[in-house]
Amino acid sequence: MSTEGAPDGNDSAAVPRTTLGTAFRFFLPLMFMAELMMISHAVITAFLARMPDPEPVIAAYSISFHFHATLGSPVWACQIVAISFIRDRASMRHLLRFSLQVAASITWFWFLVGLTPLGDWFFTTLFGASPEVAAAAKVCMLVAFLIIPCAIFRSLAYALMMVKRRTMLVTYGTLIRLACLFGILAVLTLHVDGAVVGILALFGCIAIETVYSVIVARRFYRELPEQTAPLPAYRELWRFSWPIMMMQGTESGVAFTINSFLGRLPAAELALAGFGVLDSLLRVLLSPLRNLTHTTQTLVRERADLRVLVVFGIQIGAAFSLGMLMLQVPAARDWILHDVMGLRDSLADYVAPALVASAVLAACMASAAVARGLLIASRNTGAIAVASVARLAAVALVGALALLLDIDNGALIGVLALTGAFATEGVLLTWRLRRLDQGTPRLFES
Repeated sequence: MSTEGAPDGNDSAAVPRTTLGTAFRFFLPLMFMAELMMISHAVITAFLARMPDPEPVIAAYSISFHFHATLGSPVWACQIVAISFIRDRASMRHLLRFSLQVAASITWFWFLVGLTPLGDWFFTTLFGASPEVAAAAKVCMLVAFLIIPCAIFRSLAYALMMVKRRTMLVTYGTLIRLACLFGILAVLTLHVDGAVVGILALFGCIAIETVYSVIVARRFYRELPEQTAPLPAYRELWRFSWPIMMMQGTESGVAFTINSFLGRLPAAELALAGFGVLDSLLRVLLSPLRNLTHTTQTLVRERADLRVLVVFGIQIGAAFSLGMLMLQVPAARDWILHDVMGLRDSLADYVAPALVASAVLAACMASAAVARGLLIASRNTGAIAVASVARLAAVALVGALALLLDIDNGALIGVLALTGAFATEGVLLTWRLRRLDQGTPRLFES
């Protein structure tokens, strides 16, 4: 089976062969970028947790953020698509037009939810939120719409930096984002209160990061040739990208689905707030594993690279699993939950049992991310759509079993559902890779 491990127009002989050192140098800046990005979400949650009566505030921010992330999944997928198709300046402009097409096809829904009674029904019925929490979530959705155009330009800029293997510049942009966030939150809390503080602060820091990314990427854009090959048809871009969009949607939809089950628990707002806190913490600690997809997608070009990157993925997964096991040390757990997250004793005790399963979750996330990257690089994205549906089905199964067994800890249900989702995806994608590798030629062989 013929595969395409690199974007068209890039000669694999023109770049050094991938080694473990190459992979670590590419991945480590992205790891810190992901940590900084998710720290920004945790900082917002920590600010909201210090407000009077924080549970409904965190609940409104959490459900609106997860819904926004789910709806915007096709836009987030454009960065992965760009990494595979950037060749020259003409292709960059073509990808920008494609990204705008994607955004135009979905952004109307933000206004439908934020401005019509559909939003009230959606948040109260599916999430079990109170009318006050639903009203706050609708306002947050309207503000979150402003993030979409920023995400388009930032994604293309960062994709170009990754193709150029300048991932440290991506990290600098996220560092600027985090540094600005504190100032934005400090100003906002003087004039605004409630969940909208969180979403306004998120938009503000992303807008500043976008300006940085575009300014830095201009140099790499000018270095590209004007056009080296015919542009891919929009049909080809959609055919390649729709499974990736589904992957992104179901990844965000995992938390969305979990929240819909938690809204049916007896103490729904506590369950939503507890999972919101847990999810923010796991995003900080485990989100770098998602960048294993970008790493394998960008660096695999031939058979030897495949073996190196599989070993690299195993090493990274083991390291993160070991790190999550450290949270079982009471001193480390109390420091994170009380001192860093600023949780009250009752909410910290509610979240603590869920941390037990986090080590298994880390291993499952790593295996799924590596398998995704290899399939995307080989242009075999169809299996990703199948695995994405299976991932959501696994979440629904865990949620249904939790309700059936009367498990009432929302944070524990959440982490078990996440583990089941990534384990299911990892198994299916690895099986598909093995099947493809039995063909002729084998994966990433000329």
